Amino acid sequence: MVDRAPFPPSSFLAGLTDASLERLIAAGRHLTLADGSSLLFEGDASGRVIVILRGGARVFSTAANGREVLVTEVGAGEILGEMSALDGLPHSASSSAIGGTDVVLVPGEAFRDLLEADAPLATAVARRLTRELRRMMHKRVDLEAFDVPTRLAGCLVQLAEAADGDPPFELEVSQHELAERCGASREAVTKALATFRSRGWVRTGRRSITVVDVEALRSRAG
Repeated sequence: MVDRAPFPPSSFLAGLTDASLERLIAAGRHLTLADGSSLLFEGDASGRVIVILRGGARVFSTAANGREVLVTEVGAGEILGEMSALDGLPHSASSSAIGGTDVVLVPGEAFRDLLEADAPLATAVARRLTRELRRMMHKRVDLEAFDVPTRLAGCLVQLAEAADGDPPFELEVSQHELAERCGASREAVTKALATFRSRGWVRTGRRSITVVDVEALRSRAG
């Protein structure tokens, strides 16, 4: 029986029936990976699906100018690579492990066979793809509609809300990582942080940001 404890209630694996979950796990090979280990490579047609049982993964793409752009971060209970496994095209992004990560590598052919034989699993995958499409559409709208300070304030609020403990919240995140998260240049993020710092909303360190006034940031994010 697969341990569901690490899976957040809203995750892909948490929504599967016991039977579907057991079939999916049984179809692949279990690996434990160190922080930073590569999972998928952009442009590679591996076809395999990554099932994350513990830990998480960073998903990123490389722009034409060579800049690395963060697409998303996923945690336990999620899957990666399903689009490539379904359409046979190369992966549209790369991914690497965050912290110690337990995964199951499911070959593309085995994954497709499972979808044909297991209707609840196929429905769950369709719902996941729809959710991701909506998320990307919303992100595109945000990039077009909101300036960098607004997007940065929203990112800081999200990180603060996910942090443990009471305010002020010290976030172990660099300005480069913040720039990736909110789809902006590091220079623009540095300028916005300077404004936030002058207003007493944040304090900045070498590789950390301390959120002092979450409500002020939330108001700035709209």
